[in-house]
Amino acid sequence: MKAFRFTLQAVQTVRHRQEQQAMETYVHALLARQKALEQLESVHGEIRRNQEEMNRLLSAPCAATPLAQVSQYERALEGRQAEQALAVALAERRVQNALQAMLAARQRAKMVGNLRAKQLDRHQRAEWREDQKLLDDLASRRGRPILAWRPEEAVL
Repeated sequence: MKAFRFTLQAVQTVRHRQEQQAMETYVHALLARQKALEQLESVHGEIRRNQEEMNRLLSAPCAATPLAQVSQYERALEGRQAEQALAVALAERRVQNALQAMLAARQRAKMVGNLRAKQLDRHQRAEWREDQKLLDDLASRRGRPILAWRPEEAVL
C-alpha cells in the first residue's frame, strides 16, 4: 500500500504558521489594551484622590497657593486622562484589527485542512478498493487449490 502524501503540505505549513502569528499578534494586542485600560484606571484614581484633596482644602480656610496647585494638577490629570482615553481607543482598534486578521488566517488554514481531509478520504477509498480487489482475487482462486492433497500419495 502506498503511504498518504498530502500534495499541499507546504501550503498547510505556511497557513498554520500564519495562523499562529496572527494569534500571537492578537494576544499582544489584548495585553496592550489591558495595560492601557489599567493606566486609564490609574489616572481616574489620581483624579479622585486629587478631588478629595481639593474638597479637603475647600472645607477649611487655607491659602490660595495650595488650592491653585491642586487645581493646576487636576487640569494636568484631565489632560493625561484624555491622552489615555485615546490610547485605549487605539488599543481597542488594534485588537479588532488583530481579531479580524486572526479569523481570516484561521479560515485560510481551515480551507487547506479541508482539502487535506478530502485528499485523505480519496486515498483511503483507493486503498479500500485495492484491498477489495486483492480479497476478490483471493476468493476467486479458492476454487482452484494451490496445493492439492492426493490420497494415493499419503503414507499410512
